[in-house]
Amino acid sequence: MYENLKEQLTGCFYTIFTPFLENEEIDYTSLEKYISLLYKQGARKFYTMAYNSRYSQLNDQEIMELNAFCIKIVKKLNKNNIIIVGDPIHGSTKNTIEFTKHAKDLGADIISLIVREKYFSDDQILEHYSRVGIESSMPILVHEMPFLSGYNGKQMHWPKSLISSLPKIPQIVALKEDAHDFELTTTALELEPKIRIIIAGIKKSFIQYRTHGARAYLNGISIIDAKIGKLFWKAYENNDEKTIKYILDELEAPFFEKCATKYGWHRSNKALLQAAGYMHRRDRMPLQHLSDSDYVTVLSTYDEILRSWEKNYGEN
Repeated sequence: MYENLKEQLTGCFYTIFTPFLENEEIDYTSLEKYISLLYKQGARKFYTMAYNSRYSQLNDQEIMELNAFCIKIVKKLNKNNIIIVGDPIHGSTKNTIEFTKHAKDLGADIISLIVREKYFSDDQILEHYSRVGIESSMPILVHEMPFLSGYNGKQMHWPKSLISSLPKIPQIVALKEDAHDFELTTTALELEPKIRIIIAGIKKSFIQYRTHGARAYLNGISIIDAKIGKLFWKAYENNDEKTIKYILDELEAPFFEKCATKYGWHRSNKALLQAAGYMHRRDRMPLQHLSDSDYVTVLSTYDEILRSWEKNYGEN
């Protein structure tokens, strides 16, 4: 089922971040410019999602409007682009079905579904995805990240039995692996090629799954230039260790070590996009953006990365 679509789900998937104006309204002008720039640089697979796209700061109506806008822009650029949009972080299965049908009607290729309700059983989660799939007939990407146990409230990884059962639901075409756990990720990769596994995290971590059949990943440092993602994937496919090492050591490591590790992934990414001139780093409370003094570190790190990138690949 959906075999032609699955074949396209390889390489780099590009995050769509949500920018905000000073009055906290969504900055759709900057958003359109950013999507268009990524496309011009070579991006063809776009993904709005629970946390990078700031669904946690939006109400349901705003999420629907954001999804609709991104679908429209991505498909206007090229009808063959892949656009994945998501459902709210919390909500009922009925609400998820509503969002899924909305995305399908507007032309999205895949719906990304996250379950943040407490976990009690595999059947509970499988029934949720099954109902959405049956009632919408929409290709589904499962956003897998740690649950909270319904029994003791503690954070827990998805049981391997649950991951292994996902192929029972024919509408599931992909899984965003967000546990950052080697054993669980390799378990998920056993579902390939029936279900495409999109691995989140830094490229240095992604590389370790090459021998396990990893075929897709969520962009990191290439949020500043989609050509970095294209270059990395070409090097990955061709076992070009020199180019891979350059991207990991000269482009990814400075940002991860000097910014993301120190200030947190989500705030640092948004600040990096401001340093690149794409959007303001501001967010809605309760998520606070980096202070001016912390932003100086991101700005200097971006300048370091940009100098290296332009020196080595500026003509590209």
